[in-house]
Amino acid sequence: MTKVTIFGAGITGMSIAFLLPKSHSITIVARNLPGDPPRPPPSSKEEGGEWASPYACAGWVALGGAEGEQRMQLDALAFLRKLAASHPESSVRVAELTDVYDSAVGVRSGEEVWYRGRVPRFEVLDDGTAARAGEVIVKYESVVLNPTVFLPWLRARLEAQGVKFQRVGTVKALAELAHLGHDVLINASGAASLTLEDVRDAQVVTDRTYTLLVKSEYRDMFVHRGAAEYTYVFGRQDGTAVVGGISEPVDTELRLVEDVRDNLFRRAHKYLPENFPSANPADYSVVRDLMGIRPLRLPNVRVEKDVIGGQHVIHAYGTTMGGYIYSFGLARETARLLDEYVFAG
Repeated sequence: MTKVTIFGAGITGMSIAFLLPKSHSITIVARNLPGDPPRPPPSSKEEGGEWASPYACAGWVALGGAEGEQRMQLDALAFLRKLAASHPESSVRVAELTDVYDSAVGVRSGEEVWYRGRVPRFEVLDDGTAARAGEVIVKYESVVLNPTVFLPWLRARLEAQGVKFQRVGTVKALAELAHLGHDVLINASGAASLTLEDVRDAQVVTDRTYTLLVKSEYRDMFVHRGAAEYTYVFGRQDGTAVVGGISEPVDTELRLVEDVRDNLFRRAHKYLPENFPSANPADYSVVRDLMGIRPLRLPNVRVEKDVIGGQHVIHAYGTTMGGYIYSFGLARETARLLDEYVFAG
């Protein structure tokens, strides 16, 4: 039996645990665990921010990248669609996504969209002749979920399969976990890989992201990719929708709640006036102002084997807004790398 420790209990760490063979002994260790009560947002930039997974928009949108990254994203979509069909209690739902490319982002026709023909029910709605000149508009079937339901559901499934969860304090180096006695350590720590003393991945950068959870009967998904703004509205099919987003470096001063609401409702009204008939925040019921710190690794996601201080390590992090977009696809690749360790003897 291979003993595996996964460092990180966000969507990446738990997706990996879900896809690993059940013959392994698996323990997930983290400071924050699914089901923890929400913390109030920080009042200053020095306080940092909440871990991202429970507060994510949590809808699948094609991000792109190298072929391997595209494959992981598509694998995740396929797996999440199966969960939507087999486990509706997980909160995963199939939804139609309208994806709009502003002329400024450089996509000139539907032929240039990398996921054309690779996602379900793909259709080009406008090939650059839209009312807002030059926009390319496509749609396809995607998935959306509610993290506050999905993460505890996934944890319960894992615990039923024998996966253990262990809370730890702040970990300054992967070497601090060696005493757990694992055969393989999976580093799914996200932003922590920037500061872990024996990792210090300088390619990791972080941003602070603001979104809103609002009461809404909007049930579809919408994305507008602009040069200056990236706007999305994801209806969760439970009477709420996520409206986003604003992303800024973590060293900037925190935005006022009123500023965030004005900005995001203005955009929701601009692009979806039938569903958001007013730009005035006072006309809506905000369930929660969401803010999280997201780790991005440039130029690509890190999923590879390593040896650190005698520990066999697999790194799996750096997905930025794509934690759920990569999820089970990144987990599949991590499981493949674990097999290489296991069968190497």
